[in-house]
Amino acid sequence: MTDGPGWYCYRPVPALAEWDGTAWTGSTHYTSAAPVLAGPPKPFAFLRQSWVWWMVFGQLLVVPPAVASGLTGSALWSWLSAVGYVAFMIGTVQVMARYLPIGRLPGLRSLTGIGIGGGLVGFGIAFGLESVIDHHFGLSTVLWLTGPIEEGAKLLVPFLLLVFGAARFKDPLVGLYLVLVSGATTGAVEGAEWESRTSHVWLHLQLALVRPAAELPHVFVTGFAGAVIWLAAWRRGRSMTLAGAGAFAIAAGLHSLHDGFITLFGVSPQPAPSSIAQSAGDAIGKGLAGGFFALGIGIAAFLLGRHGARELSSPASVAGAPPPWRPQIKTWGAINPVRVQAPVPQVAWSPGGYGGYGGYGG
Repeated sequence: MTDGPGWYCYRPVPALAEWDGTAWTGSTHYTSAAPVLAGPPKPFAFLRQSWVWWMVFGQLLVVPPAVASGLTGSALWSWLSAVGYVAFMIGTVQVMARYLPIGRLPGLRSLTGIGIGGGLVGFGIAFGLESVIDHHFGLSTVLWLTGPIEEGAKLLVPFLLLVFGAARFKDPLVGLYLVLVSGATTGAVEGAEWESRTSHVWLHLQLALVRPAAELPHVFVTGFAGAVIWLAAWRRGRSMTLAGAGAFAIAAGLHSLHDGFITLFGVSPQPAPSSIAQSAGDAIGKGLAGGFFALGIGIAAFLLGRHGARELSSPASVAGAPPPWRPQIKTWGAINPVRVQAPVPQVAWSPGGYGGYGGYGG
């Protein structure tokens, strides 16, 4: 059941925002009274959420196949790591969607299948283009073009559905979910492919400790772009918007900078022999160092992704979400949003809206 159109409280201070039944319109006004919303969650409350364990077990599952490859000298074992990458990336989708009403979306299973298909198509397109560019222009050029190529490829199928698909694909929450699943699929395939293609026996283990965290931006950065693109498109009534183009430029730029920045210092993009593990102990040391570095980048990418995704929270989900997941009511794509700063007359809060915190129809 969706929230009806009206004005709802979206933060603890006396402030209301307009909801059109599908998304926030970007209009806000202050009031003299508002319901009290819950404060921050208790420490370590996240450990009770499933996304944590999907990611933990996913990371653990990629390690045994890599060890088997190191012990046997056969890269074929590392392909079994795909199971771990899939589990890890399921967790990344869940962490981005855990406070959003994804469960209300009709046809969720079919949307998941479309997202997976979009990710596979995106990986194939990106892999093919990058292979051609690498052959003709070299790896450094590829690294600086990964942003527009890979971000565009992951968004391609969902965006085509936004432009040419049925009305349900214009729902911002549907668009975000498709983008998250597409990005996660690309990350899972890329992680397994990277870990399995090396000819250095212990590099499999080194990569197994790095690649899962290195795939996080495939979901989080692309998710930020998807949230802005679909929300702005919904508000404007057209697929192409300035806000959406800006969000894509940010995602592509950050991706290219992440992959290509080492070349700014004259460092060869090819791995030096000293950076490749020669033993199991060496693989663990170098892998953990690289994994923690990748995790730091992944956390920064998550903060960006959340900045976009939080704007798709529904009135019903606001009360149960911690403060960082409540919308700030950005005006991306909004047409003449109303921003009333002066107090308005006090209204009587009805028990409707979300779980006893109230709202009132408009």
